[in-house]
Amino acid sequence: MPAARLFWYSLGNAGHQITDRIVVAIAVYFYLPPPGRGLESQVSTGVVAGFLTVFGAAMLLGRVFDSLADPLVGHASDRSRSRLGRRRSFMIYGIAPMVGIPVLLFFPPGAPGSASNGAWLAALLSLYFIAFTVYVAPYLALIPEIAWNESQRVKLARLLAVIGFPIGIGFGTMWTVGYDLALSAGNDPVAAIRWVVIAASLVSAAFCLAPILCVDERRFARARPSELSFWQAFGATIRDAPFRVYLLAQLAMILGVNMVQPALPYVTTVLLGRDEAFAALLGAATFLGVVVSFAPAVRIVGRLGPKRVMLVSMLLFAAAVLPLGLLRPDVPGGPHDAWNLSLAFGSSLLLGPPVAGILVVPHVLISQLIDADALRTGANRAAMYFGVQGFLTKWVYGLSLWVMTLLMARFGNSADEPLGVLLIGPVAGVACLVGALAFLRYPEAKLQSAAREIPR
Repeated sequence: MPAARLFWYSLGNAGHQITDRIVVAIAVYFYLPPPGRGLESQVSTGVVAGFLTVFGAAMLLGRVFDSLADPLVGHASDRSRSRLGRRRSFMIYGIAPMVGIPVLLFFPPGAPGSASNGAWLAALLSLYFIAFTVYVAPYLALIPEIAWNESQRVKLARLLAVIGFPIGIGFGTMWTVGYDLALSAGNDPVAAIRWVVIAASLVSAAFCLAPILCVDERRFARARPSELSFWQAFGATIRDAPFRVYLLAQLAMILGVNMVQPALPYVTTVLLGRDEAFAALLGAATFLGVVVSFAPAVRIVGRLGPKRVMLVSMLLFAAAVLPLGLLRPDVPGGPHDAWNLSLAFGSSLLLGPPVAGILVVPHVLISQLIDADALRTGANRAAMYFGVQGFLTKWVYGLSLWVMTLLMARFGNSADEPLGVLLIGPVAGVACLVGALAFLRYPEAKLQSAAREIPR
């Protein structure tokens, strides 16, 4: 594909990440706000059966539907012979509900804390995650089909990250600036959040439409449809031993990484004593480190190999977030304020390089696995690989928010009881260390050898 089309394709990565951040970051804050910020908890904040919150239960239910949809959508996409393209046709089906349902989350039907709001949250999250899978699994499956060797894939993965991170991931913290501006314009806190979400969803829709319009699979994607049945394809993927090693490392890493960004507004308000918009400054520090790290990414991955870069990224991420447990709740100008700011900004800056690696390298690693499978079977089952990965990792996405909300429900999320917020960084860091340990067994050299045997 020409460079211009690759750019338009990459916008889809930013688009679907914006919807994810709305659901993961803003919805958590809307439904479970910290005390004294002008928002009321939209669902019960209590703990059920000693371990489950209403928000955590709704998120886990949504991830159940999401995970079940992943292999089904992946298999259907792998076997599709649609004239619109076996990937593109599914993206068309998924785009409208994926960008529309997140807006409805912020219009709960009942009074704050009511059971009807909990039911509304659970139902919409389930529908959203299904639509997300219908769009994203085929979208990602295009990566090994439009980039035909490891060098091209590293460059495409970097392009996806360069565009997707500042627009998508950066939005997860920068939304607080829009929220603050909406408050300054005279909106109450609920209306301010709604305006931010509506604007973000419109931008997301435009970005997600771009790859649908620019990718002509008949010209640019060379892959043969799979003839395997669902259970044959699913079983063959699960039996792939290197894929299982990759998955175990991914699961542990996702558990840790997905807890950190939603926690930033709590860190700034509960621990640093500042308003929500201050979280954007911490996000900007990480953004700076990521952008600087993107420039040499292709050269570093080419020299060290994807496996080593991934290991280093997980270790650096753990080193960046573990010290967040040493923050001391304070207010601006207080006795611990200078220590808190140094630690918070130092951690945010250190997150830059590992986040860059985590954004780029997994796309290259799973493409190695897909190539090796294509050599064995003669068919490209990229969407099934992404589907099985999604089947398991989506549970962990839900688990990460469950762990985060449980920590805050059990140990507190206020200046008087801050332990729940303080524990988020250390728990996330330990999870990444476990992922790095598992990834030591990944057989990269064997997979690279197999990829060189595939005719292009």
